[in-house]
Amino acid sequence: MNKTAAVIAEYNPFHKGHEYQIQETRRLTGANYILVVMSGNFVQRGEPAIFEKSVRTRMALLCGADLVLELPVPYASASAEDFASGAVSLLHRLGVVDYLSFGSEEGSLIPLKEASEILSSESPAFSQALKEALRQGLTFPQARSLALERCGLSSAALKAALSSNNLLGIEYLKALSRFSSSIEPITIQRKGSGYHDSSLSEDPCHYASASAIRKTMMNSTSGFHVQERFFSHLPENLRSFYQENSFYPLFPDDCSLLLNYQLLTVLLKNEVLTEFTDFSEELARRLSAMASQPQTFTQRIQSLKTRQYTYTRVSRCLLHLMLNHKASHMAQFRREGYPSYARVLGFRRDAAPLLRKIKENSQLPLITKAAKASSQLEGTSALIWEQEIYASHLYHALVFQKHGISLPNEYSRPLVIL
Repeated sequence: MNKTAAVIAEYNPFHKGHEYQIQETRRLTGANYILVVMSGNFVQRGEPAIFEKSVRTRMALLCGADLVLELPVPYASASAEDFASGAVSLLHRLGVVDYLSFGSEEGSLIPLKEASEILSSESPAFSQALKEALRQGLTFPQARSLALERCGLSSAALKAALSSNNLLGIEYLKALSRFSSSIEPITIQRKGSGYHDSSLSEDPCHYASASAIRKTMMNSTSGFHVQERFFSHLPENLRSFYQENSFYPLFPDDCSLLLNYQLLTVLLKNEVLTEFTDFSEELARRLSAMASQPQTFTQRIQSLKTRQYTYTRVSRCLLHLMLNHKASHMAQFRREGYPSYARVLGFRRDAAPLLRKIKENSQLPLITKAAKASSQLEGTSALIWEQEIYASHLYHALVFQKHGISLPNEYSRPLVIL
């Protein structure tokens, strides 16, 4: 019987560590197919993806993925809990996935499951400890860790819960439990740099983080190009791809004008910033107070960042504002079980049996042609689709503004098929 293993990813951009995860996932599970649920043109850090989603889809397919589906932008740009819940719900409702593979610091499920079980149960003792820690001014991750410690979490599980590299893994396990999914989780020990490491190692055997690769690309002094020292951090299958194609990267500050316009427009219309996803009253008040001062995207983050409001949380809030993501919409998506369609970004031709199996088993409509989506979707599904189209067209406008290049829009861009 054919087996399918899934990976949830951003591939921002694809690097050797991602290739290693796909290879190990196939080896450990014996899966015939690797299905990837990938963020589209905006990512969970609260910024644009460095490359357009079709480029990152091709990278994934060149390096071992068989099918790439899109994680809709409301979830792709959301907090860790909503990001994980959106992706896991999509995989669960496809009805074809046997395994979910994710990276972790320890490479063991035991401490991650222990942490996820306490977090999933939300006992009165945990909730009270969490509230007390938040009142002390701790960030949410710090407050949660302190609450877990007070609830008797083992030292191994507490260490796992404290690692940012394990945050999403714990959320994946919580989501699998919440949806009573039969998908079996597996975890693969991370190799090389940590998630937030921002410099490339001179050792080609030391896997660079996506953060380090993005920083190297952003700091290139002669325009975007693949430097020689960068080649050693690329999978073999991507080296010629980089050499033979043109790329049009985006970085957070490329969104500055659009963010400033949206902020001023919202306040001019007397809209309330707390209506946008993740905005607290305090953050809304502080942003409103500085609205008339022009700043870059990253300058606004630095101006708003505090011990309680981390850089990434602020970045996500600003992105939600820019993309017009309302808190009421996210609450609606949560109530209705997250994703309500599965959109194909690309696949390998020999994965056609997997696509057929999804069509037979999925609880979700399968979108392969954007032009036909309106006839397949209604209600909440249509709202999510509209947000995706809007976000992608904004992304393409940013690419045109920076590079003077018109990318194929959502209705003219073909599937990536290898």
